[in-house]
Amino acid sequence: MFTELDLETWPRKTAYEFFKDYDDPFFNFTANIDVTRLYKFVKENGLSISLSSLFYVMKAANEIREFRIRLFEGRLVEFDRVEATQTILNDDDTFSFAYFESRPDIFAFNESGREANEKYKRLKTFDVESKRVDLIYFSVIPWVSFTSFKHATRLDRTQTVPRIVFGKIFDDGPAKKIPLSVEVNHTIMDGFHVGKLFNRFQELIENP
Repeated sequence: MFTELDLETWPRKTAYEFFKDYDDPFFNFTANIDVTRLYKFVKENGLSISLSSLFYVMKAANEIREFRIRLFEGRLVEFDRVEATQTILNDDDTFSFAYFESRPDIFAFNESGREANEKYKRLKTFDVESKRVDLIYFSVIPWVSFTSFKHATRLDRTQTVPRIVFGKIFDDGPAKKIPLSVEVNHTIMDGFHVGKLFNRFQELIENP
């Protein structure tokens, strides 16, 4: 379900109109997130660190209005909630996409997420919920603790689905950290909103 935004009363109207004709209106933040407590929690409970990280960042994103706003059929709309698709590694070292529907808690999400992984590894397709925009596109690069990230793109300025990438967990003294890249369309949000996502995600995983 979604609600159409009234552009005339939207506080970001001026910014939207400023950026909407840019050839490349996208911007990206990359920073390290401290996952020490989450890492300990998932190890103690036999959960997946990848699925658990996805669960909490989606929880954070759904709490922030701008991460639920999309340009859809020429209109700005706000969805009630958004879901996730993510890259998965196939047995032949190629990748494809999987759809991960939200669940009420981390345990249910891990269970359904493992089932989704197996389902979409069998399907081995890029055509996953491709008609929908009430999504966030995720990737996982577990081999590299990257410090920046750039997506392949057609530079379609009407593409307003955020893209989030997790990197390889690394040790920073006693802490476990993970690189997180967030790419969004500047017509929809600003650095303030992306900062809110980083901060809220960090808060949630402090007490998983």
